[in-house]
Amino acid sequence: MRHLFLIVFSAIAFAGVVGYGFIQNKEDVADLLPGLEMTRLSSGQYDLTVSVPNSLGRKYHSKKVNLEKPFYISRHEITIGQWNKCFEEQFCTHKAKQRPFQTIDHPVTKVSWLDAYSFTQWLSQKTGDVYRLPTEEEWAYAAFAGQDVTQKTIDDLLDMRSAELMLPGLGGRRTRAIGAFGENNWNIADTGGTVWEWTMSCWFSSDQGNEENRTISELRTIKLCPNRIIQGVERAHVPHFVDEALSGGCSTGNPIDHIGFRMVREI
Repeated sequence: MRHLFLIVFSAIAFAGVVGYGFIQNKEDVADLLPGLEMTRLSSGQYDLTVSVPNSLGRKYHSKKVNLEKPFYISRHEITIGQWNKCFEEQFCTHKAKQRPFQTIDHPVTKVSWLDAYSFTQWLSQKTGDVYRLPTEEEWAYAAFAGQDVTQKTIDDLLDMRSAELMLPGLGGRRTRAIGAFGENNWNIADTGGTVWEWTMSCWFSSDQGNEENRTISELRTIKLCPNRIIQGVERAHVPHFVDEALSGGCSTGNPIDHIGFRMVREI
């Protein structure tokens, strides 16, 4: 019995070391990332339709989504200033790209999926809470305030994007400070802005692979798939390891300079 007690005690102690940090060293997220606001979303169900480009234009897949657990999601995308906190602690590998017109309150962009994944790992280790990227289903649930996402929803967004790109003096895909594109009914901001956002969800070359339901634990596996889904005004898939458009990192043009992310905190 004594040996059993020692084994159990050692396992608990080891978990505290290799997990998200010692509980006594837990840091307050408000001190680490000033301005980070998380919104609590309840569990729920809705219908999700996504578009998939193909040789004939687009096809649409629809499915029932059942989010069984509540979760927190950040109201805004992670900013340049927040990203640089991770860089200053030598966990994130590079300083945020900041263009002349941008401030530290603009969304961080030009980050790969692995960069965003690393940021959530850093924050999890510092705070003792579990931060991660949202799944595509969680992202859409938050972005559309729990409403069904239909083919008409997608087509309207694409029409809006096409119309915006035709406006004179638009200046391409210029980003704006967080909050500039407004909030939805759940106070989630900027999901229809100029920054696309990484999700945990995978994209596969076969319908069967894309239709298979995968757990959060599986999606955390870096080697599960080479392509991760980004969401925003338009949906696309991008190789998770690519952060340079010139190396063929995006099949939908050159949005890599406009890909950022927001986070989920598990309850």
